Amino acid sequence: MPSNNNDENEDIFNNIEKLPLQSKKFIAYLISEIGWKLALFYVLWKIKDTIQPTELTLLVTIVITSGFIQIGYILGQAALDKYVQISKNSKDDDKTK
Repeated sequence: MPSNNNDENEDIFNNIEKLPLQSKKFIAYLISEIGWKLALFYVLWKIKDTIQPTELTLLVTIVITSGFIQIGYILGQAALDKYVQISKNSKDDDKTK
């Protein structure tokens, strides 16, 4: 019976390693990236030759917000990957005992 449990655990870990487009988090991140770039393009296209202080503030806000989102996403993924790796290593250690 323990071998079935180990096979189940291996299947779980194998399912974690999936393609980026299969990840809901990655798709949400991709949509947000496309969204802010489109917003920035629209603002730049709209103002063309002149930049008013409020429009400049909007541009800077969009860029800063996007930076925070990117950093948060990358750090979150790094933490999750580290957690999964630690879990997998502890599972492997349990198998050897």
